[in-house]
Amino acid sequence: MVTRYQDVLLGTAEEFINYLSPMESRWDLGTYIYRGQGDSTYTLTPSVCRKGEGSFAYGSAMRMFGDTSRSQVSFEMEIVKKFLAGCDSAGLVIPGYDERLKQFFRFDSEIFLSDPREWPFVLLYEVLAAAQHHGVPTRLLDWSKRSFVAAYFAASSANQNTYASHKISVWALNTSSSQAWQRLRIIDPPGGTSKNLAAQSGIFTMQVNSDLYDDLYRLIPLEDEDEIYSFEKDVPPFALYKISLPVSEVPKLIQLCAKFGVSGTTLFPGYEGVAKDVQEWAKEQVGMRIQLNEEAYSES
Repeated sequence: MVTRYQDVLLGTAEEFINYLSPMESRWDLGTYIYRGQGDSTYTLTPSVCRKGEGSFAYGSAMRMFGDTSRSQVSFEMEIVKKFLAGCDSAGLVIPGYDERLKQFFRFDSEIFLSDPREWPFVLLYEVLAAAQHHGVPTRLLDWSKRSFVAAYFAASSANQNTYASHKISVWALNTSSSQAWQRLRIIDPPGGTSKNLAAQSGIFTMQVNSDLYDDLYRLIPLEDEDEIYSFEKDVPPFALYKISLPVSEVPKLIQLCAKFGVSGTTLFPGYEGVAKDVQEWAKEQVGMRIQLNEEAYSES
């Protein structure tokens, strides 16, 4: 299949960082946001919208017996309700969640099932952003306004995934024409939504159900959405880049990101971030030991 995005494969962590550098003029030609993925084979599809292995709650009855857009919306609503109920029980404040929304979910949420195109409406965006940022899967995709943050997340994710492919990727999406998009929304919540979100310069994309009724539900991966390319010409700025790097370069990439002030400690202010740094340091030490052993073996 011919790709419509700019597919770039680089060989070293240094090349990767240089290509993504905000000093590179290519990024000044558009308004780009960046997403890091620890497995370059993954499409730009939220786990809650996927089918089969790798999807959220794979194997559950909710996933096995519901393939319509109505059942998909019902599934997503139940996730949000579970999240909000848990926050209520724990006394946690969720930005955007007030008594009006609480009553809506209790009495009026069936409107989304009667017409799945209505899901989700604007008043839910901040709630979805908070849920997504705290690890609850929604139809949002996480991005950052900073390219090196995306590079760190791609590397960190590969570190945690034993079964990752041989490459990591950072996607760069040009949002200059986003006001004209119909099926894709840019959601830029206030920094107060989460201190982690603020530290990561987080931003989200969301694909909507604008042309769906109760037919078979199939979400088009973002990289296949026609409208993001509709304003693209044959010269930069391009709509979408996929920049990939061999997974063997991950330890070096994490080191380089840290030199630019991008690490677990800075992106997750608090104990969680410090713990991430310790875990990545340990993996780095193991990687160095393996590399030294391989070099010694090759010389013998």
